[in-house]
Amino acid sequence: MKRNVVLYQEIATKIKKKILDGSYPLGENIPSEPELEKLFGVSKMTIRQAVALLAAEGYVDKQRGRGTQVISNQLFNKLSKAKSFSKIIEESGFSIKKEILSIETITPENHPVLATYFDEPITHIKRLYYLDNKPYIYYQHYIQEVTQIHEANLNLDHISLYQLLKENGYTVASFEDTFETATFSTYEKKQLQTEQENGLKRMRKSSDNSGHLIELSIGLYNTQIFPYKIEYEV
Repeated sequence: MKRNVVLYQEIATKIKKKILDGSYPLGENIPSEPELEKLFGVSKMTIRQAVALLAAEGYVDKQRGRGTQVISNQLFNKLSKAKSFSKIIEESGFSIKKEILSIETITPENHPVLATYFDEPITHIKRLYYLDNKPYIYYQHYIQEVTQIHEANLNLDHISLYQLLKENGYTVASFEDTFETATFSTYEKKQLQTEQENGLKRMRKSSDNSGHLIELSIGLYNTQIFPYKIEYEV
């Protein structure tokens, strides 16, 4: 019995990885139960347990006569009962596009503020979120250095920043978000294509189980386009 529990969890993890890397795309069905039985060489019961686990975690939705559809490709689905901000934006009728501006390795000691958080070389990523082709969020991510980094696997369409960290041996155990009003610099206004002097600033710190910081992300929002919203299930 113990081995069966471990086995279906292992299979669920393998299926989840294919969801996260885009092999099983959002909105499409994963292989049928008979196909998964053949693929993994296990019983129907084991596959059903694996699929049930993925459904409980919010990755798939099993519908009679329709198969099992992928409904989320986010690494974290059950952090809380809060609906993701990206989901709120999509449900508001906006199209979302993301663009990598630059990726580089930097040394924290040359940046006084970063030196308070990191003591080894880190990866610095700049990117833009667009809503209906209008710049909406200007992001700067500072993360523990990752290997084989290139733009294609950072567009967040097929792999999230947190999945990238996980695949490089970093496991996010906790988040801390801080929100405040920020005055945009000339460069930031240029990136956001706005004359607005002030906007929303969100700073996220992500840590591992030991409390070691592995991500510092700073996002500047042009709230004239869309306000930052949080929706919770009751």
